[in-house]
Amino acid sequence: MTYIGIVRMTLTNFKGIRSLEMNFDPEVTNVFGDNATGKTTLMDAFLWTLFGKDSQNRADFNIKTLDAKGKALPKLEHEVTVILSVDGVETVFRRCYKENWVKKRGTAKEVMDGHTVDYYVDDVPLSKREYDAKVSAICPEQLFRQITNPSYFPSLKMQEQRRMLFEIVGGDITHHDVFNELITDENKEHYRSLVDALDSGKTLDEYKKQVVSQKNKIKGEVADIPGRIEENNRNMPEEEDWVALSSDIEEKESEIKNYDSLIADKSKADEEEAGRRRGVRQQIDDKYERMEEVKRQVKRDANAEHDKWYSDLSAKESEISNFKADIRSLENRLLTLNNSLEEYNSQRGILLQEYKTINSETFEVDSSALVCPTCKRAFEGVDYDSKLQEMQDTFQTNKSNRLKVNVQKGTTIKAKIEELQKQIQTVEKAIGEKKNLLSTSESEKQQLQNSEPKTVDVIDVLERNEKYIALKKEAETLEASLKAIYTPADVSEHINAKKALQSDIYALKERLSKREQIERTQKRIDELQSQLSNMQQQIADYEQIEASILDFMKSKVSLVEKRINSAFSYVQFRMFDTQVDGTEFDTCECMVDGTPYSDLNTAAKMNAGIDIINAICRAKGVTAPIWLDNRESVCNLIPCASQVINLFVERGAKLTIQ
Repeated sequence: MTYIGIVRMTLTNFKGIRSLEMNFDPEVTNVFGDNATGKTTLMDAFLWTLFGKDSQNRADFNIKTLDAKGKALPKLEHEVTVILSVDGVETVFRRCYKENWVKKRGTAKEVMDGHTVDYYVDDVPLSKREYDAKVSAICPEQLFRQITNPSYFPSLKMQEQRRMLFEIVGGDITHHDVFNELITDENKEHYRSLVDALDSGKTLDEYKKQVVSQKNKIKGEVADIPGRIEENNRNMPEEEDWVALSSDIEEKESEIKNYDSLIADKSKADEEEAGRRRGVRQQIDDKYERMEEVKRQVKRDANAEHDKWYSDLSAKESEISNFKADIRSLENRLLTLNNSLEEYNSQRGILLQEYKTINSETFEVDSSALVCPTCKRAFEGVDYDSKLQEMQDTFQTNKSNRLKVNVQKGTTIKAKIEELQKQIQTVEKAIGEKKNLLSTSESEKQQLQNSEPKTVDVIDVLERNEKYIALKKEAETLEASLKAIYTPADVSEHINAKKALQSDIYALKERLSKREQIERTQKRIDELQSQLSNMQQQIADYEQIEASILDFMKSKVSLVEKRINSAFSYVQFRMFDTQVDGTEFDTCECMVDGTPYSDLNTAAKMNAGIDIINAICRAKGVTAPIWLDNRESVCNLIPCASQVINLFVERGAKLTIQ
C-alpha cells in the first residue's frame, strides 16, 4: 500500500497567518488552539497547495491577509509550501498567489492589474497543467478528498455512495451472482422465466412491471368472463321437439304445392289471353313506327328545295361575316402601321434638326484650358500652339463622331420608314380587294333572299299517300280488337290459403332456428370456460414469476449487503429499503450497530468516517493524511494506517503543534 504523508508545511501570508512552519509526525500530529486561531486554516492551506481549493471544496475562497477594517493588505505574496513523503520519497509542492502591480503610462502611481499564481515542484517552476499532473500522479483529487476527510463520504448523494461502495468491493452484484446463490438443480425451472428475462437485457424492475401489467390485464379480462357466461345462459332459448317442428313444416309445404297446381291451372287461360294481347300491342307499335317513317320521308321529299335554299343562304351569310372580320383585322393592322410610320417620321425630323445643330457648331477657345495644370501659368509660344491644335483636333473628332452616329441612326430609321410604306400599300390593297368581295357576296345574298321557294304542307301530302293510309287503317283495326272485354279466373281463395300456410311455415322455421342458436350459444359458453381456465393458469404462472422475483430481490439484498459490509469493521450499510407495497428500492444508509449515521454522536460519526476511509484505502492501495476537526470531542479512535492530524479546540490556547 502506498503511504502519503506530510513532512513539513510552511505558510506565508495565508488567511491571516503571516508566517508559520510546522513539522508533522508520520503517524499522529496534534494541533491545539482556541476557535479562530487557524486550525482549519492549516487544512485549507494543505488542500489549496495541492488542488487550489479549501476544505469545503471552494476555489474562490479568500486567502489574503486582512487588516482591522477587513481590507486585504496590498503587495503581499501568499504562499504555502508542502513537503510530501510518498513511500519515503519526499517531494516539495509550492503554490504562490500574488498581485500584479503596474504603472500605467502618464501616471506615477502603481495600480493593481489582476493576480497571478506560480507553481513549483522541488523549486522547479511549472505550468498549472504540469503542476496538476504531478499532483494527480501521486493521488487524484477526488480520491484524495475521499481518504483525507471522514465526513466527505457521508456527505455524498446516495447514488454516488452506492457507486463507491460497489467500487470498493469490486463492482455491482450481477443477476448471475444472485442466481449462483439462489438456484439449484431442483428449483431451476422455477426461475427459468426470470433468468431468460434478465439475460435478455431487461432490468429486474422492468421485468417486474411487465409481469404485473400482464397479470393485471388478464385479471381484468378474467373478471368479465363469468358475467359473459351467465349472459349467454340467460339468452339461450328453451329446448323444443325439433322432429315434430320439422314434420309440421314438411306437411304445410306439401299443401302449398297443391294450391300452386290449382292456381296454375286457372291462370293458364289468363296467361294465353295476356300473351295474345301483348302480341297485338306489339303489332300496333310496329304500325305506328312505320307510319312515322313514311311521314319523315314525305317531309324530306316535300321540303328538299327549301332546305337547299336555306343552306345556301346560311353559307352566304357566313362568307359575308368572314369578309367583314378580315376587313376589320386589316384596318387595325393599317392603323398600327400608320402610327409606327408617324413615330419614325417624328424621330427622323428630330435627327435632321440634331444634324443641323451639330454641323453648325464652331470651335471656340476655352482660355482656362490653355494653362499649365501644375504651375497654373498660361501656355506660351510652341506650347500654346500645340495645346490649341490639340483642342481643335479633339473638337473636330468629337463633332465628326457625333455626325456619324446621327447619320447612322437616320439611315436606319429611313429604311424602317420605307418598309412601313410598302406594308401600308400592301394592306390598303388587300382592304380594297376584300371590300369588293364583300360587296359581291352581299348582292348574292340579296338575290337569294328574293328567291325563297314556297314550303309544302306535309299533312295534305300524307292524306294522299296510299302507304300511310293503309298502315293507319291496320293500326285502328288492331286497337279495336283489344277493346273486347275479358274476365280473368278468380284464384284469390287459393292465394289467401297459400299465404296463410306460408305464414305458418315462417313461424315454425323461426322456432326451429332456435336449435342452431342453442348450439352456437353452448359452443360459446364452452369457449369462454376454456378461456377462463387458460387465463387462470396464466395468472398462476405470473404469480409464480412474482414469487421468483421476490426471492431474487431478497437474495440480492442479502448478498449485496453481506459483500459490502464485509469490507468494514465498524460501520454497516443498508443498501435496500422496502416500500409500503413491499417493493424493494435502492438506498444507501450508513449505520453503526443499527443506528443511522445522521443520528450518531460526533465520536461515532468520526470513527464511521475513518472506517470508510480504511476500506477505500485498502481498495485503492493508498493512504493519505486524515484531518480530524473537533478532535477534542472524541476519546477513542479506531485504528487506521493513515497519517492522522488531530485538530483540538483548547479554550484560550494559541495555535500549537505537537
